[in-house]
Amino acid sequence: MAKKSLKEIDDSAPDTLTSRKVKRKAAKAKEQRQQDGGDDTMSRVALLCQEMCWRDAVLLCRKAHAQAMADGKEDTAMSLSMALQKIERSLRRQMAASYIAAAKDMLQKEYLLDVGQ
Repeated sequence: MAKKSLKEIDDSAPDTLTSRKVKRKAAKAKEQRQQDGGDDTMSRVALLCQEMCWRDAVLLCRKAHAQAMADGKEDTAMSLSMALQKIERSLRRQMAASYIAAAKDMLQKEYLLDVGQ
């Protein structure tokens, strides 16, 4: 029995049967994500939330929710609606924290002005 040398086995060849299957599956998955818009949109929303860009996440989620309702995709619209509630709550929390921090800074400056007189 003769063994093939490593040079004869080329796994990276683009025309092998397995790579064609992988490419075909990847193309189908990408096409499905583009048609649904759910996975791609939710991943972008999640990425925006991780970056603490709550306003952008809310806008994207509202736009995707409206699109899902227009397309008649009730499951996607329901999941986007639940995500939108949580994102809006986080946005309100961020806005409140920002307001409190600004108020503290203002009071600190005012205190320093009072002490300086």
